[in-house]
Amino acid sequence: MQPYFGRRLEEIELWMIFTRVVLADDHAAVRLGIRIILERAPDIAVVGEASDGFQALRLVEDLSPDVLLLDMEMPGLKGVEVAQRLKAMGSPVRILALSSYDDKQYILGLLANGALGYLVKEEAPEKIVAAVRGVARGERGWVSQRIAAQMATWDQQDKESGGIDPTEIKA
Repeated sequence: MQPYFGRRLEEIELWMIFTRVVLADDHAAVRLGIRIILERAPDIAVVGEASDGFQALRLVEDLSPDVLLLDMEMPGLKGVEVAQRLKAMGSPVRILALSSYDDKQYILGLLANGALGYLVKEEAPEKIVAAVRGVARGERGWVSQRIAAQMATWDQQDKESGGIDPTEIKA
């Protein structure tokens, strides 16, 4: 095969059938575990790993992945800040949060800034793989069962308080 910008044609064709993922988490062991889970899927390729928010932005710009699997608490920029900057830049990357945090501010902040889903880290491996595939297709609503239950509770609380967020009420 003829080289094409440093890559053989068959390598380029392979990239066309993979969902390309960048992992962003400050814990190397977590990144390794998620990489192993994702790379067991024949249609997913982890193309980069970031250990902080600034590195996540650089990798998204440099590698143009389909999906950014994003932790919430990282050095440099937090997950919400990464999502805000990517949105402001008009980046086409699709964001799926994978975090141990289930705080309302984190979840709603990330979803409001374009994330298509929010999973907790203890999620079953097959759900993580399915969510990456779904998010790559542009599907919204990929949330862990625990997060969905919390969101329903928040919605009910908002309705009961007349649409006012209980955290915004000052004593």
